[in-house]
Amino acid sequence: MVNGLDTAKDARILVMEDALRRLNEIVGNRKLKFHAEYSKLAEILQNTGSLIYEVKYSYLTAEQVADLESTRTIVEGIAAFRKMIEQSIKSTGYRPATPRESLVQAELSYSFRIVEGLQNRLRNYDDDPAHAVDVLAVEISQIQSIPDSKNLTECRCTDGNRIWRIVTNLPGLKSGAILACAVLPPVEMMNTVSEAMFLGSAPLPTSAELGILKNPSSSMLDQARAQALHIIKRMT
Repeated sequence: MVNGLDTAKDARILVMEDALRRLNEIVGNRKLKFHAEYSKLAEILQNTGSLIYEVKYSYLTAEQVADLESTRTIVEGIAAFRKMIEQSIKSTGYRPATPRESLVQAELSYSFRIVEGLQNRLRNYDDDPAHAVDVLAVEISQIQSIPDSKNLTECRCTDGNRIWRIVTNLPGLKSGAILACAVLPPVEMMNTVSEAMFLGSAPLPTSAELGILKNPSSSMLDQARAQALHIIKRMT
């Protein structure tokens, strides 16, 4: 007999639950500044929300949780939600006009990534909270100081697929350096939105492959773990 997980405490599931909460807050408070079919979005969130407890209290193995019909329905529902949002943005030509609007867009992107990546995290990683969020290797392409701040800089980074904005107080960063970062709930600092956090200032080898970091160091995992546990703590 294969022992199941304490799924009610599995950080991968809890961080996913938090991402769903974030989407509910955006829709419930009508934070989208472009035309959106709120009733359809709310219906998707209601349907996925009704299934979260089946996942959370399944007490199955990680692979079994990944294959649950309720898990698949949640992931597919949020993928449909994301496509509706992307279509609305494309049809309206919307671009965020304020830091607050940029934060909402970053919240959407973060939440979609967390929910849609749940099955992969369950199948390919253990239940260490460090694996509840993505750890990436990114290359810094641009660095600029944030006005009116003493030591904050905004780094534009690429993981090979998209651009990430990371606000940091780490000194000595240089364009072209490859660093590890954790994808976290976005925050606004000094009117600038940060979508991730560098896991130390030591650059990775220039040969490091951009994207998901396959073998993070123990110190990187320690930092990612602390951030994931912080997300969970804020839920209670």
